[in-house]
Amino acid sequence: MLDSYTYVALGLAVVLCAVLGGNNFSTCLGASLGAGIVKFSHAILIASAGIFLGTLLEGYKLADVFNGQMLPAPPASELVVVLLSSLLIMIVVTLFRLPLSLSQVMVGAGWGLALATGTQLQGAYSAEVVASWLLSPALAFVVAAAIESTVLRLSRSVKDVLSLNRLYAYLTLVAGFYAAYTLGANTLGLVVGLFPLRTAEPLLLPVILAFGAVFGVVFLSADTTRSVAENLVGLNPSSALSAQFGGALSVHLCTQLGLPVSVSQVVIGGMGGAASVKRIAITNKRILQQIIAGWTIGPLAGAILSFLIIKAI
Repeated sequence: MLDSYTYVALGLAVVLCAVLGGNNFSTCLGASLGAGIVKFSHAILIASAGIFLGTLLEGYKLADVFNGQMLPAPPASELVVVLLSSLLIMIVVTLFRLPLSLSQVMVGAGWGLALATGTQLQGAYSAEVVASWLLSPALAFVVAAAIESTVLRLSRSVKDVLSLNRLYAYLTLVAGFYAAYTLGANTLGLVVGLFPLRTAEPLLLPVILAFGAVFGVVFLSADTTRSVAENLVGLNPSSALSAQFGGALSVHLCTQLGLPVSVSQVVIGGMGGAASVKRIAITNKRILQQIIAGWTIGPLAGAILSFLIIKAI
């Protein structure tokens, strides 16, 4: 029998996943939209399918972050604090049309919770998480640059430029699907793992939260996606392909290691790697600077807000 705090936590988780979908859709297919490869409606379908499959097939790999890896499983009343803190922060950044990592915000909220309640953190695992935040965008940069260099070498031997660009477009959509898949597997998996529920329907919770994320993709993503697609990237089809594959591969690797990372961070790292090969400039440095600031502010804001809420109740 679930208590009232668990029901509140579940409700907050659904809303949080909706905000996540609205905020992070741009990091999955923003490069494709910016390159003019896909229509917005088609991008929504691709992202929704990826999110669902990633959550259902690999979301369990992040299930133990809040259940022994980073800190002992908190009671439902403390889960409410973690989710509420994360939700408030994600709502604010979504209103400002900035992609921010829910994983980093939520991990920061867990740190604040531990500090406020005197719960012992697993320092080694926390250090691994921080290291993954630093290394994952660098890996995405290197992988995307390598893919872009390979693509450019191969393209020199192809005479039919139109067919080549169509191939790039199709492959970029596959890469966008892959990025959405890793969003489901990593970030939604982290949210699902907050609830150590043992029910007769083990897929029910992942399906509900994935539906929440898809709702956000459909109804809440337009402004944030436009901000990234129009103001941040100026990538051609081959660069968009390299950026998305590089970013998604980096997130997928971290998922196998059980490490929650920023999907937006690694995809933008991939954009930088792809752009560096052709010396493409990121067109709006203000947007890029705000996103970089968000990577730092996210975990700090999560930690401070959850600490203050715990102390206030």
